[in-house]
Amino acid sequence: MNLDEWIRARARTEEPTLPEDWEEWVERTLAQLPERKQRRMTGVGRRVLTAAAVCAMLGVGALAYAVGVLDFLNGREEYRFLGQAELYREYARKAGYTQRAANGDELTVEYLAADANFCTIFYTMRTEEPMQPWSQRDWHPISPDAPDLWQAQNLAPRFTLEVSGAMVGEDQDGQQYLLDEHTLCGMARLTLKEAGALERGGEISLAAGPSLESWDSGDWGEIPWEEVELWHFSLDLEPMAGKTVALDGPAALGERQVEKLSLTVSPLGAVLRCRVTVPEEYLSEPDRWGGLGRFIVRDSERGVYYPYTILTSQPTEDGAYWEEAYLLCGDLTEIESLELLPAELESTFTSVELGELPYRGQGAYTFSGFSISEGWMTLTLTPTGTVGNTGYCGGVAEFQNRARERLFVDEDATDLYQNRYTDERTGGVTYTWSLDQEAQTKAEEIAVLRILEEWYEPLEGPSIIIPLASEK
Repeated sequence: MNLDEWIRARARTEEPTLPEDWEEWVERTLAQLPERKQRRMTGVGRRVLTAAAVCAMLGVGALAYAVGVLDFLNGREEYRFLGQAELYREYARKAGYTQRAANGDELTVEYLAADANFCTIFYTMRTEEPMQPWSQRDWHPISPDAPDLWQAQNLAPRFTLEVSGAMVGEDQDGQQYLLDEHTLCGMARLTLKEAGALERGGEISLAAGPSLESWDSGDWGEIPWEEVELWHFSLDLEPMAGKTVALDGPAALGERQVEKLSLTVSPLGAVLRCRVTVPEEYLSEPDRWGGLGRFIVRDSERGVYYPYTILTSQPTEDGAYWEEAYLLCGDLTEIESLELLPAELESTFTSVELGELPYRGQGAYTFSGFSISEGWMTLTLTPTGTVGNTGYCGGVAEFQNRARERLFVDEDATDLYQNRYTDERTGGVTYTWSLDQEAQTKAEEIAVLRILEEWYEPLEGPSIIIPLASEK
């Protein structure tokens, strides 16, 4: 019986009752929250408060087990910034796998979402030994006021996906949150090495190993990484299909010789995969060559540019090729064909007064808005120009007051913890900075943003055309 079932069983037998003034207490508690949190705490928030009360009565601290990790994530602004909430509410399927490791740590895989490109895992982990938030670690501790995502860095388990013993997905991205010193919940997305790898039959299994923090602490001695495994699940998984367009043979992209290239469009996203030849002079140092290099993706007929985010990038074992996967942002349904062109990255610095926003300069992105609220500063960027890799979207280089004096640069200045999110539906980018009380006061002085604008300049030369019309 997992903890969720145990809570429900205890609730049925013990019949915990809420106080008579419970609804009044909920309203009073919500009213005390900052306005930003009040908006997030309607609906789901009341369930969270109710679950917290029930858990407290039963002596249970793992709140996410009671409300479910999807509901918990749905209340996080960081998760919404990624454009994930609606996507996974539609496609995630209940999994309900729970396993306890030999060391007593328990991992519950609550939901799974899988298609031709990805397998996304929604999980909760409870450990016997307390986990240390970043602010409590011995080396280079950060402020206890740092955002949750900073506090939980490197605490997520590491997942590996296999089909009939062959590894098909290992690299992961996602988010994780430390609920208390023994409980972590989050999502992890694994990009499949080959499109449709889960659709070809065979036993699908998910293994999970220790977190990077646990690994780096030396808890696992000299055991090779690939041999460390705490949990192992055999999955009953029905991945959603996708459609793939592949080149008939090798092609050139500027100076790059592309041996293989394919685009797979599936419900969880469109992924471009490639294998690029590493020239002989770079075989000893393939990192100096990489894969496709700098390039842009655009609609061949309309000239509209499509942002992309890099998912995986590494050389083959022999160093002869470089393999990469990119997530394309935007709606591809009405496109006849896509064109890949080599490009150069350009940039410039510009000072913009807050009253001039939204600002559309030379960059690939419009600086759509900047706001200061209780505890946060937020900058939004919208792709409008010659955009390529969303990692080169531009950003704030300096905050300045009306006298054009730099802020937050004094030796004793408070730390600003920056997070960056890409909405994978559109390629829009959101930056956030957390503010403690001192930083909140200083932020009110901001009048000018010195920003970095970045954009791509397409180069003449060999390009690659990907026909999509036949795949509609």
